[in-house]
Amino acid sequence: MAKGSVRKKGKKWYYRFYIEDESGNRVQKEFPGTESKAETEALLRKAMEDYEEKKFVAKTENVTVGMLLDQWVEEELKPGNLSNGTVMAYQGTVNRIKQHPIGNRKLKTVTADHLQAYMDYLSFGGTNPDGTAAKALSKGYLRLFSAVLQGAFHFAVFPKRLITFNPMQYVVWRGKKEDYDLFSDEDGNTDSTPTLSHEQYLKLEEFLKKKDNPALLPIQIAYYTGLRIGEVCNLRYEDIQRKNMRIYITHGKNRSDRYAILSKQALDILTEYWFACGRPTGFLFPKQRDSSKPIDTFYLSRHIEKHEMELGWPKRITCHSFRHAFGTHLYENGVDLMTIKTLLGHKSLESTTIYVHLAVSSKHTATSPFDILMDGDCHE
Repeated sequence: MAKGSVRKKGKKWYYRFYIEDESGNRVQKEFPGTESKAETEALLRKAMEDYEEKKFVAKTENVTVGMLLDQWVEEELKPGNLSNGTVMAYQGTVNRIKQHPIGNRKLKTVTADHLQAYMDYLSFGGTNPDGTAAKALSKGYLRLFSAVLQGAFHFAVFPKRLITFNPMQYVVWRGKKEDYDLFSDEDGNTDSTPTLSHEQYLKLEEFLKKKDNPALLPIQIAYYTGLRIGEVCNLRYEDIQRKNMRIYITHGKNRSDRYAILSKQALDILTEYWFACGRPTGFLFPKQRDSSKPIDTFYLSRHIEKHEMELGWPKRITCHSFRHAFGTHLYENGVDLMTIKTLLGHKSLESTTIYVHLAVSSKHTATSPFDILMDGDCHE
């Protein structure tokens, strides 16, 4: 039976007791109680009883892939410096992995062959555990699943020491290789041609208008501002600076703040939307069931994927395609690398120089490429 005690700090009581960590060492954990000693002692007894009941499950040999993923999320993913949008995307992926039988497999029995079979299932499609057909995932989703599994199994090796090596290091993508997205903030050689031309975008915009698709406005803002899709989802009305024609981005990727260009087209769209909605405040794109929270990035991805086949385009577009196009149009209109780096929020200049050549311009005179394309208006 675990041994515990309570102590008072200030006006509040705390309870603590010893448990065994993954290496078998006894460590003391402390938790906040209440202002009542009796209530805190009751919490201590309940916590120790729960610990004894779950002690068997917590042993290293009983840890499953799903348990590892949950531990990775709580101990490494959430405390890290990733944006809220990225964390939410990873958590959604974790939940999907846990729904597959591999999530219930004991960690110590997982081999590279098991993980390769799972990645092949995601790459090529197959049959779900419930017997329904599973479609092949896009490159973007495959990259997300791979990143989660790589991170979790690396975490299992160190610092948790639950296993001695990472089986994901032997897993490869066997699907057709696709080009990396331009301005994806990842190293690699890419084609300098935009994945989405302005003509294609106009066709998509018109298509979504006819469908009265709720994803239309976020997609318009992503295309006309070059924001990451997570940044679009988290936009608030107070971030829009009409006077200076710019958008203030808070807590973007790498937890950094910056300003982005607000094009005349984006401002006109937002103004019409604002008046139509009764001049609201808070998030630009709130969830329908909880307006205190922004929509998820998966929400937009699902809407795009749902209608892509109806468009008849041979190469699939993604949420990142709009940012890709914006960055390319900036370069084509003579904006220099440092300005593009700043406006797109790249952490390293290498993320920008991989795709473009040097050009001469100034950040203070940078203009949205769509103001040039549409009507030639310039806004600082």
